[in-house]
Amino acid sequence: MKIKRFSLRFNLDWEDDRRAWDALHRMDAQSINKEIIARINAKEQTDVLKDLIRQVVSEQLANILQGGSVQPPPQQEDCAEEIENVFDFLDSF
Repeated sequence: MKIKRFSLRFNLDWEDDRRAWDALHRMDAQSINKEIIARINAKEQTDVLKDLIRQVVSEQLANILQGGSVQPPPQQEDCAEEIENVFDFLDSF
């Protein structure tokens, strides 16, 4: 097993750092390490979702401006997986 270490410091004089520190230490079921990893991964999923939404909206607006009608987005084979990832992200709150 390969383990990588990462050091993180919190300055409790700064409001954002203090809120993050408090949030991590209020956790019950998961370790802080697992929670940080889950939040980083959720952020990546959010970025992918934002890009997908941005692309679909841009395409639809371009189509409307060209005199066309709104078309539903093309279905993707992994759509169910993407939806599941969205729900997993929302559950992390």
